[in-house]
Amino acid sequence: MEVQTQALTLWAKSGDPFHPLLAHMLDTAAVAWAILEREPGRTRKLYATDWNLGEKEALPWVAFLAGLHDLGKASPVFQAAWDEGAKRVWDAGLTWDEELVREQWVAHGVFTELYVKDVLKRHGLPLRLADPLAKGLGAHHGFLAQGEELKTARLHVKSEASTWQEVRDHLALRLAQSLGLNLPLVLPVEDAEAPAILRVMALASFADWIASDPRFFPYGRDPEALEYWQDALELARKALEDLPWPRVNPRGVRRFEELFPFSPNPLQSSVPELLEKTPGDSVLLLVEAPMGLGKTEAALYASHLLRERLDHRGLYVALPTQATANGLFNRIREFLERLSGGERWELQLQHGAALLNPQYAELLERARPMEVYDIELERNPGQESGGVAASTWFSAKKRAMLAGHGVGTLDQALLGVLKVKHHFIRLWGLMNRVVVLDEVHAYDTYTSGLLKSLLLWLRALGSSVILMTATLPKKKREELLSAWGVGGVELPPYPRVAAFSGGGLLGARHVPLEEKTLHLQGAPTEVSQVAEALKEQLPGALGAIVNTVDRAQALYQALGEGERLTLDELLDSFGAGPNQGAWPGLWEIREEKGRWVVGKRLKDGTLVFLLHARFPAEERALREAVTLALFGKHGPRPEKAILVATQVAEQSLDLDFDLLYSDLAPVDLLFQRAGRLHRHTRKRPEGHQTPVLLVGGLTDEPEFGRELHWNRVYEDYVLLSTWLALQGRETVKVPADLEGLLEEVYERLPEGFPDSLRDRARKSYQNLIDRLQKDASMAGNLSLAELDRLLSQLDASALASDFRLDDEEENASTQRFLTRLGEPSVSVVPLYRRGEEWFLDADGRRPAKMKGDLGKEDVLALWSRAVRLSRFPIPQTLLGEKPPSAWAKSGLLRGLRPLEVERVFAREDSVLKVVVDEELGVVYVDV
Repeated sequence: MEVQTQALTLWAKSGDPFHPLLAHMLDTAAVAWAILEREPGRTRKLYATDWNLGEKEALPWVAFLAGLHDLGKASPVFQAAWDEGAKRVWDAGLTWDEELVREQWVAHGVFTELYVKDVLKRHGLPLRLADPLAKGLGAHHGFLAQGEELKTARLHVKSEASTWQEVRDHLALRLAQSLGLNLPLVLPVEDAEAPAILRVMALASFADWIASDPRFFPYGRDPEALEYWQDALELARKALEDLPWPRVNPRGVRRFEELFPFSPNPLQSSVPELLEKTPGDSVLLLVEAPMGLGKTEAALYASHLLRERLDHRGLYVALPTQATANGLFNRIREFLERLSGGERWELQLQHGAALLNPQYAELLERARPMEVYDIELERNPGQESGGVAASTWFSAKKRAMLAGHGVGTLDQALLGVLKVKHHFIRLWGLMNRVVVLDEVHAYDTYTSGLLKSLLLWLRALGSSVILMTATLPKKKREELLSAWGVGGVELPPYPRVAAFSGGGLLGARHVPLEEKTLHLQGAPTEVSQVAEALKEQLPGALGAIVNTVDRAQALYQALGEGERLTLDELLDSFGAGPNQGAWPGLWEIREEKGRWVVGKRLKDGTLVFLLHARFPAEERALREAVTLALFGKHGPRPEKAILVATQVAEQSLDLDFDLLYSDLAPVDLLFQRAGRLHRHTRKRPEGHQTPVLLVGGLTDEPEFGRELHWNRVYEDYVLLSTWLALQGRETVKVPADLEGLLEEVYERLPEGFPDSLRDRARKSYQNLIDRLQKDASMAGNLSLAELDRLLSQLDASALASDFRLDDEEENASTQRFLTRLGEPSVSVVPLYRRGEEWFLDADGRRPAKMKGDLGKEDVLALWSRAVRLSRFPIPQTLLGEKPPSAWAKSGLLRGLRPLEVERVFAREDSVLKVVVDEELGVVYVDV
């Protein structure tokens, strides 16, 4: 039987009708072609430059490579996996060793690596190009092939009849002919650079996802039909329209006032001045300025200028936490609405609890109300035309970074430089985009190490980056600039804006700002005394930011007994209507959550609220919304109110307090918290005309490491140095004093401490240096800290083997090697048992399904109650237990564990009980 006939019997997708392998290869090549057609010209130029080709020559070459991704399906192991298809192939004369195939299974991607290398070499490509391309294409299901897999696959290849190779040659030749690509291949390039390989491997995977959807590409079409290629290309173009895949064309530079309802301040005005003569290379923009001065608007306007002048494809804004991402989502949405001019622009909220954000959920519903709860099964495209929307196809974890625009956590971007499954898709999604990295001072050494790897790759992939920070120590700033390729640059005094391109300085500006004087006052640390100190400062809208959740719960209780305040009662007391200020979101959920407790009212009428990360997700989201409504920029302001919060109120939330108490914290974070003090211009209550920051432990002996255990949260050395730097200070001028304080605290050596503290300082300093070196080494070993690590395994000195980290799974042995270090933690769903049934609430009104098939409402109900716990031995115990069978089927739920409320956990010297309180959240009780 002739090779052509044999090749047509090979199947890629089983079914009746089945889809031939050649057809799927052509479909995938067509999608890759159509994607690059819709991309900005800069993206196509990147692909062309990778291979030293013109754009017209590069397009069929890259599409050809994408089509080869499934060549591994032309293997006996794969073809034998479906009985009906196997019989057809066998009858055509393509046979195999049945015992070997049955006993030695290998994934088809591993065969792709072997076959593609062989095909490319025999069609003229040197090994130095064929080998990395084959490795990249073989990884299209998420991971590079490993040594044992390749060894077994080679045994299979040796047992194959020569006809199999002839069939694969025919498939490659037919693919090339359809695309108008001439063989043998001659590429005018010496080596395959890592960014070039990543661009190919990611595009192939993305194209494969779309080409595998039978609603876009019906099965059974004849790949030998003369019109097949053109038909496949039209189907691909239509699929991208339906998704919708972004096509953002240059629209011309707009003035700042056209995009924001106010004129630019000096900080914002400096941005267009620096970017006036932007070269063709990517740009790094550094914005260092105090809190509350419009850095976000400056960054968004800069992203607009960079996109127009450098032909970038979209925007991703990365923030430290889910709360900060939620807080910024609407502002980004409104900015894009003004910028889009009626075109359909995709916007995704990217973090684990995104579906609980009502504004994001509204976008999903507006695109098309559909099942979005299971990311592995959901493939329906959105249909909305015009404006900013979110289609469900992009709401999947691994696909979200492909959307044209995104707001989310930094972790989502950092997963691109860790070898989690399909990490290269995340990096490709950030390619040729403007990436805003906010609050870059907020990360520890390990995460900052990953951030440096990310900066390296973003520059290599043609992206521009905007780094924003309020308070950045000099050493960390130099490390981040060095990761971009910038070194030895003198910058003007703080606050400043600086732009870099091609490793050099484009320009820098000192930004003159009106000074603000903060009055420092020492405060007690014992919670009952802190509570009394706060109540003495009433009336006013006061804040207290403390260092631990346990301490926040204790302070909330110490403020006094009061009547529990529900959302209904809060809205009624302020007469807040659906169109009033910051209240619409709360009004919309009143019917569903009106009876939920959001705080308490003391006997004297003072409202007290609590916000921390140990509330179930939906309660935390509600409390964030209440906090922003009462203590934010807009809306009615309470006469007497106190918010007790942890670090969740430290970053990016637009809060404004008349007076603020803070536990002592590292100096940069202390003044980040102080950015919530007198943040906006408004009339203040009597006694609060000047901003006062009460600092717990400032005037006492520095026992925060020994008695208060704040050194479990922050390094004892940095706390000691901060304490020493603030001694005797009654005021701090912002911004004039901030940079000097940062350098004093972070550059101080142990010899700079008084005699009474020097030994403690030496010990804690050495502990700090040891930990910083260990964390930096771990980040360097585990991330793609060098471009040539893309196709290599992780450093054997750090791990025994390449762990193949999957960000969708909770695995006790690997989760700490993701984007944040720290103690192990686990996401749980607190549940109440009644007989054999489980419920989400103590009253038994909300059932929790543990078995069977889950609907959308079931999944979202469970996910919305999730809360992350780290207290020993809860993670160690629960991660050793399997999730319920129904949860294991869901991409959202498989990482969660059920936790019966009041379950006890044995420790060496005590027993820990977990309680859920509607006012306090999750409480740990020693019994």
